[in-house]
Amino acid sequence: MKNLRLAAAAAIAGVVTLLSSGAAQAYPDVPNVTLTIPDSVIYGGETFSYTAKADVDCEWTVTYAEGRASGVAAGQNGSGKSLSGSYKTKVVSKTFKSPITATCVYDDGVPAVSAKILTGNDVTPALYSGSASTLQAATQDASASATVTLLPRGGDDEDDNGALPDTGGSNLWILVLGAGLVLAGGGALYASRRRHSAH
Repeated sequence: MKNLRLAAAAAIAGVVTLLSSGAAQAYPDVPNVTLTIPDSVIYGGETFSYTAKADVDCEWTVTYAEGRASGVAAGQNGSGKSLSGSYKTKVVSKTFKSPITATCVYDDGVPAVSAKILTGNDVTPALYSGSASTLQAATQDASASATVTLLPRGGDDEDDNGALPDTGGSNLWILVLGAGLVLAGGGALYASRRRHSAH
């Protein structure tokens, strides 16, 4: 009889464990938040774009405070499962790295705990005051961030395409000198073979 009660208790504990783990999987603690920047290394003064995504509906705040151009707001807001936008960057005189952060505020569907715990010598166990109607859903937040690297432009050329600058004159004389040396060497070799074949 004792073994039967132990087996029944173990079975009940197993069922409770399965049910509770299933509920925990249905509501993840933190949503998956991603922040994508197609090109995170750009020249200062250019514009970059971003896309923030989550697997839940969010109230988004994207913040890029340090590297933005003057007159551009640091924060951009939106709602839904994704938010896309862009920032114009400031012109820099040396390499400058600055963070961009996307924050998702979401409702996890779990009411906030606002009940008070009353304790006293004559109260055992503690009593909870408050009603379910006063409990509101608690908002949670999750975020993702990235680093944007701004590069200075070389010189005053705004159409710099990343090519190396021209640092010298024409290289045609080197080509002519090389061709002359090849012809002279070929002529010397030909003359040397004619002398050996004549003897």
